[in-house]
Amino acid sequence: MESESLYELWETLKGYIPGKDRIEAGEMFIRQCDDLGMSIEDIEDLIDGDEVLQVSLDRFFDEEEDDYDDWD
Repeated sequence: MESESLYELWETLKGYIPGKDRIEAGEMFIRQCDDLGMSIEDIEDLIDGDEVLQVSLDRFFDEEEDDYDDWD
């Protein structure tokens, strides 16, 4: 699935997700992008200005960095 199609899917579904659950849903979206091999830069370009996804992106990669810190 192309990245633009992924974002269109998010935009369509976002309206059906209660506000209190959007950050968690956004993190799941970001996780899928990451699993598809997208770089952080590609994901940032994709979500261009979407506040929910930006927060989700920041949280997702903060958690990943914390996981790597545990290996030290």
